Amino acid sequence: GSGGGGFSTALTARLNGLDVLMVEKEPLFGGTTAYSAGVIWIPVNSHAVKAGLEDSRDKALAYMAASAGNRLDRTRAEAFVDTAAEMLDFFETRTHVRYELAPTWADYEPGLDGGVDGGRSLVPIPFDGTALGDLFPRLRPPLASMMLLGGMMVGRNDLPHLFNMTRSAAAAMHVAKMVARYGRDRVWHQRGARLTNGNALLARMALTAREKEIPLWL
Repeated sequence: GSGGGGFSTALTARLNGLDVLMVEKEPLFGGTTAYSAGVIWIPVNSHAVKAGLEDSRDKALAYMAASAGNRLDRTRAEAFVDTAAEMLDFFETRTHVRYELAPTWADYEPGLDGGVDGGRSLVPIPFDGTALGDLFPRLRPPLASMMLLGGMMVGRNDLPHLFNMTRSAAAAMHVAKMVARYGRDRVWHQRGARLTNGNALLARMALTAREKEIPLWL
């Protein structure tokens, strides 16, 4: 496969010296990750630590236990909490993957034991799809609900600007730049090349895979 799971596995194997081949049964790569917001949930991640947000291993495990109840696999939960932040640092250090903190994005149920009001969720940083060259047209487009004007991707951090563009000069400028970039992209491409959400994550992974000479068969 060629979604987030497939690419992360392939890249980890390649970066550890293995020969890798990716095979995708669809004519486009990206899987369901291409449709997603690309958000990851990582307790005690380095971004949150740098921002001075309070969190801990015990709080994260308590939240997972409160959320899952008797369905929680404690061994897997502990393995996730103990290695997820290391995983994120690995990808941000050794690949083109880049995330930014969503400090005000609370856990789904922050009132549960161990829940927090922000710091565990991170969103992919927008990416210029033209860096993929001939791979860009083969990246699965996002859902129509994630685009405006028939092909302009909108990320989570774009929404406040769209909502306030008639009340804020800074927001209006942000939106104007988005639309201008989109207009330029449509001269050469079937959709906008400013990628956000899961598309941005996959494009960053695909660029790294190409640089690491990982074949991708569609």
